[in-house]
Amino acid sequence: MTISKDDAALALSEIDAAGGRLREVTAYAQAAPFLVIWGLVWMACDLTDQFAPAFGYRYGWTLGVVLGTLASTAVGVSMGRKKAQSANAGSWRYFASWLAIAGFIVSLFLVIPVTSGREVHSVFGLLFGFIYIVMGIWTGWRLVALGAALIALTLIGFYEIGHWYPLFMGLVSGGALLLGGLWLRRI
Repeated sequence: MTISKDDAALALSEIDAAGGRLREVTAYAQAAPFLVIWGLVWMACDLTDQFAPAFGYRYGWTLGVVLGTLASTAVGVSMGRKKAQSANAGSWRYFASWLAIAGFIVSLFLVIPVTSGREVHSVFGLLFGFIYIVMGIWTGWRLVALGAALIALTLIGFYEIGHWYPLFMGLVSGGALLLGGLWLRRI
């Protein structure tokens, strides 16, 4: 059986498209548990800020970030064990990337004076919205949509929602991450 040049090109194109879709679905599956973890952390901490501000502002976010980091580390280690050793060779880059982001955040707050917790919170909402957009540029449009939603909701919350800002952010931003993680898990 002879295959024409056009048939071969079409077959290679279909294989390439299938490979791209597989990479996209794999990236979504890997991102999903982290979005769920941090969506829950964001919700719990913001709800604590709204309904128990004395505890929330002083201890809630610190506790939430520590627990979220431990849960993320456990999930990351678990995922790392499932990969082949050769695929793990570049995983240090993910850790280094998150360290660079943490360094940027610390540097940002050393340079820009912050006058309220609402400003700090909004900076994180915007920052992570843009991180999801950049990740989505590399992996798929669903993360771009999630990042854009997080940015829009943060700006709406900052400018339009008064006293109920923590409740709004917990439900819509934390909820967006949580639902986004569940959505990506099912793809």
